[in-house]
Amino acid sequence: MTAGLGRVRARGSRCGWCGGLLAATAALGLAAMLVGCGGSGAGPVALTTVTPSASPVAVETPVPALPPVRTQVKPGDTVESVARRLSGDDWIAWRDALVRQLDPQRLAPGTSFEGVRAADGSLQSLRVALDQRTELHLERTGDVIEVERIERPVDSIVERIEGEVQSSLFAAVEKAGGEPELAVALANVFQWDVDFLRDVRKGDRFVAVVDRRTIDGSFYEYGTLYAARFVNDGKAVDAIAYPDGDGRIGFFDLQGRPLRKQFLRSPLEFSRITSRFSHSRFHPVLQRRMPHYGVDYGAPVGTPVLVTADGRVTFVGQREGAGRMVTVSHANGYETNYLHLSRYGQGIRAGVRVSQGQVIGHVGSSGLSTGPHLDYRVRLNGQWINPLSISSPPAQPLPAERLQRFLSHALAVMLLLDGSEPPTGAQC
Repeated sequence: MTAGLGRVRARGSRCGWCGGLLAATAALGLAAMLVGCGGSGAGPVALTTVTPSASPVAVETPVPALPPVRTQVKPGDTVESVARRLSGDDWIAWRDALVRQLDPQRLAPGTSFEGVRAADGSLQSLRVALDQRTELHLERTGDVIEVERIERPVDSIVERIEGEVQSSLFAAVEKAGGEPELAVALANVFQWDVDFLRDVRKGDRFVAVVDRRTIDGSFYEYGTLYAARFVNDGKAVDAIAYPDGDGRIGFFDLQGRPLRKQFLRSPLEFSRITSRFSHSRFHPVLQRRMPHYGVDYGAPVGTPVLVTADGRVTFVGQREGAGRMVTVSHANGYETNYLHLSRYGQGIRAGVRVSQGQVIGHVGSSGLSTGPHLDYRVRLNGQWINPLSISSPPAQPLPAERLQRFLSHALAVMLLLDGSEPPTGAQC
């Protein structure tokens, strides 16, 4: 399916999502609530003969410019080590100028520095590319080094993009003209209704209305995802961005019910199922048949493992066979277990509360394991159940006093999502 793109430009704008919707409302009404001289002289040309003077003119030979000095931050570098490489004996002054702008101990590997040298070889100026948008310009004037922080302007474009899955969501988004970040955003929005590890199939479709931000025509980042739809096996799920009761942006269906449910469909964002829940499975290490009360997800060592529901950690440690594992207690009698971890998530210990989607550990191969994977298990009232069979009850809709405003908003956004009204003529 060819991507359909409608665009709205706002030079240098990085406004919040609500401001864009309100501006679009004023400009478009309900349907766009979201959003050289040439000469032909033919006359003769007069020529003048110039006689050179008798005295030759002394011409100064210009001093050739020294080539720029360049370096990139390497793992383990500090501001001091970079300053020493760039400026030699004068490194202290440049270090002191840089530490006022940069963390002296933490520099992102790959950050580039480019300096211009004076005729005597000393560093005269320095340009530091912190990221795609931000640069530092440092210039020496006498004994003083002046620093200027430059933020490059950002163009904001509201675009509608749609595509059809042939092999994967990532490939479909790329073919439609989107970036990988949009595929991740869609997976996060629909993770309670679609298991992107096992549910996605050829012919599934997606549509999104999203704020795309660029610098000098190159992609910089995505802003707000205003609305999205994913059609999985013929069943459409719509998501409308709207502030929840705490003022945070959440996603709601057309009835005003939050898409967020008690349990995520999977503890890994992208992986594959290598073994399913079974009362009698041949154990590849013990070489005998025995129950397997979990679902195995194959993934590289270090892949983040997400806790699937809010709860409290009740166990962190090693157990025979399970290796490093974490157990979490949840509401309504549920308990989840995460086995064969390589390490635990930051701050994860018995007694702490965790929030759905928080990193609780990382995939490994500890315990009785033939390779890196996560063994994910769920108990309900003390009995093991198939994690793939969990069906969270529908969430309660927005309160009545907020529901009517949401429904009016959703009607306008759906016109954009359906392509009935392109997002044109308003700033986001």
